[in-house]
Amino acid sequence: MGWLRKSGEWLSQYAAAFGPWGIFFVSLSDSAFIPMPQGVDALLVAQAIAAPDVTYFAATLAVLGSLLGSLILYELARRAGRMMLEKKISKKGFEHMHNQIEKWDALVLLFPTMIPLPLPMKLFVIAAGVFQMSVARFCAVLVFARIVRYFGIAYLALQYGEKTMTMLTENVWIGVLILLAIAVLLVAVKHWSNRRIREA
Repeated sequence: MGWLRKSGEWLSQYAAAFGPWGIFFVSLSDSAFIPMPQGVDALLVAQAIAAPDVTYFAATLAVLGSLLGSLILYELARRAGRMMLEKKISKKGFEHMHNQIEKWDALVLLFPTMIPLPLPMKLFVIAAGVFQMSVARFCAVLVFARIVRYFGIAYLALQYGEKTMTMLTENVWIGVLILLAIAVLLVAVKHWSNRRIREA
């Protein structure tokens, strides 16, 4: 899979010349096909330095590209993804992921989509398709997480420029704590909603 990573690096460098629309294409490709760990993040920082006035527009396109790419992968997995997933994880891991999705539903997507770390997001997207996760909830959590991530990076890049990626790497634990707080809040809301439904 080394050639895929090299292709992703080349694509990221080439896309930088196309500004916000290059970011859209990289975000779509990263979510659906070619892995580019932190490629979108780095391009957003470069965009903020080169053309600050369109940085939030670029972040919006990054969110839309990620959503579209993830939906493409989700649909492929929904139709024929079981074998894809079984090749990537063990039988025990397959069952564990199924149980996690049944328990937490789309919330399992929060961590890999929000935190700027090289996490196996595609694995969770494939699992979402294989286990028939609700498209509406899939989209809602993914868009929420990507807005937090990409608009957060865009804001930091406008404030700190080239130092942004270093700051994110050195202070990633802060992002993890924020995510945990958000996750606890969403889980509480989910339990409250389920309780209201049962009592209705």
